[in-house]
Amino acid sequence: MFLQALYEYAQEHRLLDDLPLRARLIHALIPIDYNGLLRSAYLIPLAQPNAKGKEQPGQERLMPRFPLQEDNNGGKAYFLADNATAILGRAHKEDSKNGLDAGDPIWIDPQKGRNPTKSFSHFWQQIQDAYQKTSDLRLKALLNFKATYLSEREGRIHSSLPFLEIRKSKSGNKELVAIIGDKAFLSLKTYVLGFSVDGIPLTMEDTKDPLREYWFDEYDQMIDEDAQPIESSLPALTNAVCLITGEIGKPIARSHNPKITGVPRFENNSIKSSNARLVSFNTEYPAFSSYGFIQGENAPVSVRAASSYALAINHLLKYEDTSLRIGTSVFCSWAKTLDSVAKRISRLLLRADPEQALDFLKAPFAGADDRDVRSERLYTIALSCPNKGRIAIDYWLDRPIAEAVDNFATWWDQLKIIPTGKQEYMHSLSLQNLARTTLYLSKESSQDRRRVDYKLIKARQIHLYRAALEGTSLPITMLKPILDEFHSALVKDKKEKPTYPYNQSRFALIKLILIRNRKEDDFMPEFELADTNDAAYNLGRLLAVLEALQKRSRRTGKEGPERRNDQINAGIIERYYGQASTAPALVFPYLLSLSRHHLSKLKKGSEKDKNASRAIELTMMAICMKFKTKPEEPGEPPKFPRLLNLEHQGRFALGFYQQKAYDIEQARKYMASQGKEGLDIADVDEENEADSESLE
Repeated sequence: MFLQALYEYAQEHRLLDDLPLRARLIHALIPIDYNGLLRSAYLIPLAQPNAKGKEQPGQERLMPRFPLQEDNNGGKAYFLADNATAILGRAHKEDSKNGLDAGDPIWIDPQKGRNPTKSFSHFWQQIQDAYQKTSDLRLKALLNFKATYLSEREGRIHSSLPFLEIRKSKSGNKELVAIIGDKAFLSLKTYVLGFSVDGIPLTMEDTKDPLREYWFDEYDQMIDEDAQPIESSLPALTNAVCLITGEIGKPIARSHNPKITGVPRFENNSIKSSNARLVSFNTEYPAFSSYGFIQGENAPVSVRAASSYALAINHLLKYEDTSLRIGTSVFCSWAKTLDSVAKRISRLLLRADPEQALDFLKAPFAGADDRDVRSERLYTIALSCPNKGRIAIDYWLDRPIAEAVDNFATWWDQLKIIPTGKQEYMHSLSLQNLARTTLYLSKESSQDRRRVDYKLIKARQIHLYRAALEGTSLPITMLKPILDEFHSALVKDKKEKPTYPYNQSRFALIKLILIRNRKEDDFMPEFELADTNDAAYNLGRLLAVLEALQKRSRRTGKEGPERRNDQINAGIIERYYGQASTAPALVFPYLLSLSRHHLSKLKKGSEKDKNASRAIELTMMAICMKFKTKPEEPGEPPKFPRLLNLEHQGRFALGFYQQKAYDIEQARKYMASQGKEGLDIADVDEENEADSESLE
């Protein structure tokens, strides 16, 4: 059960030690002394740099949290720090009935009993209650501040705080701002204020702070109070068994907090971070009741257990080593004693660095105890946020870590494929780039490309992840979008606007799908060009050679810039690839007859062209021999299959790609050895074109 594994993770990492606290963003501090008097006419701004190095208002400070209510709605206020309404009794925007002018002393009406006024009363009642129990002088200073600067007269709150001012916003509406300098203002619309007493921020960072001990006791008491069953005509479940821990009689969580943050959510063409629960219940009795149970009791989980799994997920999401983000999904992985191994696997699936993968696979358990290797398990959960209020579990893995490492090694070996350029492209075998090849990106405009990237199909992501760590096969139907995109990229590829048809990710995934769906005596794809009698694979090879022949023939007798700039508007690939990969018997006889004209033209050219014609003709003959029913008879024509199914089309594309990569490598050897090694098949300009490809 994955919730139990998350509970154990929280216990091992001591995540429950600071359960009553949470990191909250505080934007400014009200500076007071121990008598409650302001030490400055300005607020103290808290700033932190953003990703671009610019200062942004606010710093995260460890502050109290509510046990069962993550948000301070319903008229509640946070302890020690909250917004201007809760602390100062002042709404941030214009009062539509009374109007607000600069210097207007009228604030919220506490007699109306609305949530803003409730939060003001609740904030200061918490300070009063805490002072009565602790006699803490800092709380006394806060109460003195309220008595000095905040007063109720004629049913309204009045004040004369020098750091507050009403100004017009950019939209022309009046709003409350705080002065933080001679010419600096801080809008209080969504900002949080805290206190600084005698120059020291009033927070919970200090583990020896008596207020911290007080709040921990209050938190436990609130759990007992809030976990009591809501009013109902049905009897309460007094001996409920927690589904996670097995404990009996513990307070049952009616709402599983804290909320989970950090799961990507796609909304309005942009990615936003989640702030939602994995488990929650409707507040209307008929909707959530089941077999006579009331809220939370139909799936009983103790408050502590509910908090633990939520804290564990948030902890995993916090670090790149334990979370792998792909589009709008995130995979979290961990292990108990061999956590470093789990982290390295996660990094390799994300980045797929060839050197790092090789180092890892040489000794994945270096320095680990053999007993740990045999007993340790790898845990993974895949999370997504389908809407604002819900976190979904799309996938759950619990597998021996040694088995997962073996599956990853097999995955890596089956993915590796020879590149068409001079070197392998970094991260081409990462899960994200592999998943991207299954999308119909060419049908989207450049403006929609980012939107499509973020809406990766969940089922395909899960298939890829499972294939990596569980060793499962991939559906053969996944070939369809990959092959369609390859064909589209081939047809649309232009020097001015390249579509990179030969990117390594695409063909690595084709190779993997073919291997995982291979039957016992079927063709076995290899890292580089394979010597096989598989008809579909050899047809792809033959088309690659025919394309090279057409390009060399077109450039016969041309040199320098004239040769490099010569482009075929619609060659055999643009015209015939689709039909050749599906109904080869209709296309290849015509292409072979056309090749005789190209060979004749090459043979009349320079010595370099003659060498190329010999190399290409020998390669074509060797491939065509595989289609003859009687190879010993020279005049026997090749017999091409009539139709190719989806799997055969994948083999065709793989053969086409690997033949092209082989030809480029042979041409490179031929040039380097001055004709002593390799074959002069691929054109020099074609080699340069292949080298220019890169992942988007």
